[in-house]
Amino acid sequence: MQWINNNKMKSSIIILLIIIVAFVYHIINNPVNRTTDESSRVQLGVNIKSFGAKGDGITDDTAAIEAAFNSNVGDLYFPKGTYKISAPIIVNPGEPRKVLGRSDVVISASLKANQNLFTLNRNISFKNIEFDFNHGYLKYGIYFNSQLGKVSLKNVRFKNVKDTNSSISTIVVYVLTKGNQLNFQDISFNHMLKKGNGIIGDGAGNLTCLYITDLGTHSEAVGHINNIRITNVHNINEDGDIIYEDTSGIYVLTSENDYKNNFKIKNVYGYNFGKRLIKLHASNIKVNNISAYSETNDALSVVGVNSGEGLGDKVNTNISDVTIRGKVNAGLASSGSNTTFRNIDINIKKTLLEGNNSNGIGVLISGDNTLVENSKIDASTPLLLRKHNGLPIKNVSIKNVILSSSEKDTQ
Repeated sequence: MQWINNNKMKSSIIILLIIIVAFVYHIINNPVNRTTDESSRVQLGVNIKSFGAKGDGITDDTAAIEAAFNSNVGDLYFPKGTYKISAPIIVNPGEPRKVLGRSDVVISASLKANQNLFTLNRNISFKNIEFDFNHGYLKYGIYFNSQLGKVSLKNVRFKNVKDTNSSISTIVVYVLTKGNQLNFQDISFNHMLKKGNGIIGDGAGNLTCLYITDLGTHSEAVGHINNIRITNVHNINEDGDIIYEDTSGIYVLTSENDYKNNFKIKNVYGYNFGKRLIKLHASNIKVNNISAYSETNDALSVVGVNSGEGLGDKVNTNISDVTIRGKVNAGLASSGSNTTFRNIDINIKKTLLEGNNSNGIGVLISGDNTLVENSKIDASTPLLLRKHNGLPIKNVSIKNVILSSSEKDTQ
């Protein structure tokens, strides 16, 4: 019996040794499964907390974040938390870097009137971060200077602006086109309010969520923005009531001779989006898959194309797959040449807010060589051709379009 027990013990030892050898072999040959701090650092960047940030929602992390953004350590990441910023942060020129939020990362900004949050003189790409402005002031949220290269925002959310300083404009994301290529995806703007000054078109009291411009440098707009949500964006008066003045969800403006523009806007959703969901004063823009609804009576247009006004004639705008519901002055409008409206579904009613003329126009055309195709338009005035600068409109084609006026029929 003794020799049997000895053999069982030897067998157990051999089996245990085999298991240990197999485990060690697996560890050696599968280094990607190691979860050391060093490997996490390589994948994500340097922890912002190594610069003294707390992310506890109480401590002021302004100085720590500014030091991190102006350092030369490479990419940065924010662990879960709320990081308070109380003053503008200017980022000096340097090598491009990525800033990543792990999960549930909020940059909580409380600024004074006429202050920017981030002024970027180096290329910083943000991903997986929420910016909360705490129903307070804002001049520019993120300002991308020129000559930064490929600028990127991915899965970034902006919310809760309530700027009562009507002497200046508010721009949440401001991008200069010169030397930059845009790649913006999965961006949202929610609860953006700006006190108006009672004057339309002067800039002061203006609110824009995403502004893309060459600022008179005659440089082309290049890149794309995809999957943008714009909700509850309005001008307000002293009592907090919604008024009709100057707001834009997305605004692209380039100088004359901008025929080298190559810019795409895709998958935009707007709900109570203010005066304009998309405003274009630029050539060669493609707009695709837009869905918009407004019930607040301050909507001028969902997509509006401007031309001239000292910036040259704008041409070649392609607008397709658009759905519009609610109360809108003119669902789609263009004074540029060579504009195409394709696969349009509009069913709107007149607006009722003071200052916003109650036209209820489905598609307003004020430019030559315009095509409306494969569309269904129901509005008080489904389709209107209007002279631009006193000149008659030439070469307008309507193909496979159903026009109706349910609102007029019920009056």
